[in-house]
Amino acid sequence: MSKLAAARAAQQTATGRLGATQLTWLLLSMVGMFPLAAMAALALIVLVIIILLSGSQLTSYSPDPESTLGPGAGGSVLTQLAGGDGRGRFDSSGVPDADLVAPIEAAARECDLLTPVILAAQIEYASDFDADKEGQEGRKGLSQLTPEVFAQYGEDDDDSGEASALDPEDSIHAHARWFCHLAEETQRMLDDKKVVGDHLTLTLMAWDQGTAAVEAQGGMPVILLDSYPFRVRGLFAGYTVGGTDTSTASPTPSVPPRAGSNKRVVPEGDGTVLTGSTFDAMFPGRNAFYTYAGLTDAMATFPAFATTGDERTRKRELAAFLANVDHETEGLVHVDEIDRAAWGTYCDGSRPYGCPAGRTAYHGRGPLQLSWNYNYQAAGDALGVDLLGNPDLVATDPAVAWRTALWFWMTQSGAGTTTPHAAITGGAGFGGTVRSINGALECGGGNPGQVRDRVDAYRRFTEALGVDPGDEGTLSC
Repeated sequence: MSKLAAARAAQQTATGRLGATQLTWLLLSMVGMFPLAAMAALALIVLVIIILLSGSQLTSYSPDPESTLGPGAGGSVLTQLAGGDGRGRFDSSGVPDADLVAPIEAAARECDLLTPVILAAQIEYASDFDADKEGQEGRKGLSQLTPEVFAQYGEDDDDSGEASALDPEDSIHAHARWFCHLAEETQRMLDDKKVVGDHLTLTLMAWDQGTAAVEAQGGMPVILLDSYPFRVRGLFAGYTVGGTDTSTASPTPSVPPRAGSNKRVVPEGDGTVLTGSTFDAMFPGRNAFYTYAGLTDAMATFPAFATTGDERTRKRELAAFLANVDHETEGLVHVDEIDRAAWGTYCDGSRPYGCPAGRTAYHGRGPLQLSWNYNYQAAGDALGVDLLGNPDLVATDPAVAWRTALWFWMTQSGAGTTTPHAAITGGAGFGGTVRSINGALECGGGNPGQVRDRVDAYRRFTEALGVDPGDEGTLSC
């Protein structure tokens, strides 16, 4: 028995019961502890909210130096995935009809949250700027508003004598009024602490699902790239001067293309087109699994890929991505990691979700050889696919395989300090992409032969695309 316990026993024997003084001190102690307990509970709640807002990305880093696809640290993943707030300087050249620029700029003044960039991106997603489009549920015109919404928010903004959803100016202004109404509703939910998420995401979510659904779901506590808000945000770059949203230095990934449009599947008119024949020439011995269609589908998932910056930058990014893919798969030949003996080494059992598909299920697969259970989890969460439970999708679905590769390219920094996309478009050169993908093992003299192989492929592919590879000092790492 401890000294403290012995003392208490002796005291109880002597008195038989607690005295009034002791009871008073006990009550005071309990009252004194209450604020500390409340603060601890509040801290726990805040921590849970942060984790929910950031998703599994916050816990996906691995210190393992051999992990070539560890998400790494540095920068806000949430900001990277969001695609900015659309407040960059409006690039009206992205609007296919010059007559629509003035109405878009005027309508965007309807409320503080709305900007011309946001409005143009929503219109592109809804109708691809087809003013005569007639969709489901009676939706018509540029913004594809329902008849009920247009009846309430549509006006004769062009003074033609009647309000019509098929009139571009009327449709654009009705769009702005409806958007700003939703912005007021979602701001009220935020003020009442009924939802979590940023104001723009919640407003776009309400546009797609309705305000009742936003409130019922508590907002968007978990980032889902396969959702309307992030598909629209992925289009912001096309309407922002410089190709990126100046409100954030992060890339702007989105998810699948809207039906009926292939505008951003393969860039047109700027010399960065990767045709099927060029793709075949680059990879003459490729595995039939790696289809050109799968690649272009994935490019639509991340519209900022190979569309950021000037023509040279865009071509270099395409060449850099394919050069790294060429090295990882030996010319798009291998789908699964060839070292089968290593397959059982990619299960991090300390993760709360474990390895439900088995310890050998998370080996390298796909164009950039996605590996480790936490990377399958993070990529699956971002792309809206259960890759943790079904990792073999990366080896059986060409579109999923290419999307995981571009997911890493656009959003992960790996062993580097920036994403491969940001490295090649921001002036760090091809060497910066190698550092992000496998710098821990290859850069700084770690494996010069591997780096040389990547650089050789990059030179071949830039030549095939008709662009110089850039400053020689930036090609290696």
